[in-house]
Amino acid sequence: MTILDALEKKFGKFTVPHLLPILLAGQLLVFLGMNAGALGPEMLLLNGGLVRLGEYWRLFTFMIVPMAGNMLFFFLSVYVTYMIGSSLEREWGEFRFGLYFGVSWFITIVTALFFPLGVFTNAYIMGSLILAYARLFPNVEFLLFFVVPLKVKYIGYALWAQFALSFIQGNMAGKMAVAAASVPFFLFFGGEILGLAKQKKRSADYHKKVKAASGTPFHQCASCLRNDLSDPSLNFRYENGTCICDVCVKERKPA
Repeated sequence: MTILDALEKKFGKFTVPHLLPILLAGQLLVFLGMNAGALGPEMLLLNGGLVRLGEYWRLFTFMIVPMAGNMLFFFLSVYVTYMIGSSLEREWGEFRFGLYFGVSWFITIVTALFFPLGVFTNAYIMGSLILAYARLFPNVEFLLFFVVPLKVKYIGYALWAQFALSFIQGNMAGKMAVAAASVPFFLFFGGEILGLAKQKKRSADYHKKVKAASGTPFHQCASCLRNDLSDPSLNFRYENGTCICDVCVKERKPA
């Protein structure tokens, strides 16, 4: 039984129904509020220092800050996120989907409280959904710029590269934000990835041993390619520097 199976068995009844539609509906309301001039993202983003001063709503509202300010890109991001999230929820079920979100959310909050000067968004958390989708459905194609077909696994590779660059170049708060979004991915897929790596190593070691055991033939007939390993009872001779076996010698003699 995996750790996810154990968690689901013990806490599976504690789920948040319709989690993704709730978050996306919240982003829509905030987007409309921002365009009406009634809201600003600075009022909603996660800032550990302001949370300590009593602005507890930031623990939740940073998750509903829109992923884009432009109307076209906002609705496109909502559509793509809903498509990806719905596929993951169908694959995992409500509990595991909520757990994937919840782990990132919780670690991000803890990070914000430890680094009160940092400002945290939902960008890495939402990006982590794409990584999970790319792992489960690597060959699904998206239309890049609405024209160029691109498999989602390549989008996943590019996103991992961006995560790595942000981790290397960012400050400690930024590094922790990347880590927070990466932890659920490795919680869900780490065992599988490790198992595949071990399997590849075992396969490579096996082929290496077979190659070593088989060795390289000392004699090999230039005509029929028999050698002293495949046919140890066969005799070989050399004529003008060319190796030839007794069978081929007999076959070429006239009857």
